[in-house]
Amino acid sequence: MAAILVNVVKSLDYVVRYITLKTGRTLLVSLLVIFLILLVRKALDGKKGGKASSTRLYLRVYLWALLIPVPFMGTLKISQESFLWRKYIYVFLYENVMGTPLWGWLYFAGMAGMALWFLIRKVRLIRRVRNLPVFSPEDSLQIHRGKLKNVTVRLNPSLVTPFSMGIFRPVIVLPEVMIRQFSEVEIQGILQHEYNHIRHGHLILYFVFDCFRIIWFMNPLIHLCSRWMKDDLELLCDQDTIHFGKISPDAYGMLLIRSLDCIDGSQKEDQEQIKAMPALAARRSFRVMKRRIQLIAGYEERRGKQTAAMGAMTGVLVLVLFVLINQFSFPVYTPFHDFSMYSHDAKQVIFMNDPEFNSAVQMTGDGILVQNDKVKKLLAKTDKRYDKEDYFWIYYGGYMKQPGIGGGGGVVQYQPYETEQSVVHISYNKMHWTDVLRDWVFRYM
Repeated sequence: MAAILVNVVKSLDYVVRYITLKTGRTLLVSLLVIFLILLVRKALDGKKGGKASSTRLYLRVYLWALLIPVPFMGTLKISQESFLWRKYIYVFLYENVMGTPLWGWLYFAGMAGMALWFLIRKVRLIRRVRNLPVFSPEDSLQIHRGKLKNVTVRLNPSLVTPFSMGIFRPVIVLPEVMIRQFSEVEIQGILQHEYNHIRHGHLILYFVFDCFRIIWFMNPLIHLCSRWMKDDLELLCDQDTIHFGKISPDAYGMLLIRSLDCIDGSQKEDQEQIKAMPALAARRSFRVMKRRIQLIAGYEERRGKQTAAMGAMTGVLVLVLFVLINQFSFPVYTPFHDFSMYSHDAKQVIFMNDPEFNSAVQMTGDGILVQNDKVKKLLAKTDKRYDKEDYFWIYYGGYMKQPGIGGGGGVVQYQPYETEQSVVHISYNKMHWTDVLRDWVFRYM
């Protein structure tokens, strides 16, 4: 039982070290990509207080898609094969941080804690929303049935902002007070705004960014970017609500102000629960609300062909990035074709990356063939002299996942001086099926 536990711990250490190494490298890449996104995003803002077209708003949102390929950049070759100073940095980080099991476990604990926090908040919100009464706006409002056919609208007795949630079963939650106090056109505008979040796939973007915040929880920029991305989505939905809805820019601006006024600031627990949801008028900074009102006041009809073309170009760019990542990354694993020989206590390396020794050893279907005379000559060139009883370990097979981490293969015991045969055949050690399964998992992990 103790041996099994030791093997399990060793296996988990390997998995943690490998995944932490990949995640740590993507975290470094994410910093560079985020700086690029923020730089372009700032340029799209234009002059302070100036107008921003809906085309620019769409482009700001599409910029965040550049983060999608980053989690898959953990095996890029360029980070250690190009630029000598990067190689030294990589080795330092691997030896002192990413390659150390302790740091790996701490990183995993951080990811698990962040994921658990998100999950608890989500489960609490889902349970609460499921208990809310269903509202059928199509029975009392002139809203196209096809739009809300797959969307459930529920009424919330709390004085919190309207919001939408649910990727597979989308739900729009409205406070009851708005149904009583707002006009039919205003309710349509609110539903249109939340429906735009669902129609554009913003709920999926929220989920993706939550995943980014989990795997890169140590990157403070990703938490700030999550907030900025949500602000961009709200600005975009404001424009689309005016474009697709039956409400003027002036009326919609007043609707935002009235909606914000309806939110009771004392309902802190409710506000915290929906903080991560797309919401019409969530309490945020004055700067954000001012920006929304400014853009609504300067509303211009968007050009559908331009935004569609930008969306298509963004999709193509992301696909190209995935192709390039695949092209310039290490394969899932790289088999080792070299052989190594160690002393009997495995503390001393006798031969490693030695072409002459490699030429003297050959793998066959049932064992290792060793040209004994040739190995003896190689041993004679070393400083130490060996006796008949001396034996060694020959390591064969194995694979590399990426520089600094690999595994697999096997070892056989080899005694060159106990026989006069010119060629020695050494049978492979039989592996337990659990070792075979573990090796297969590690190879394709």
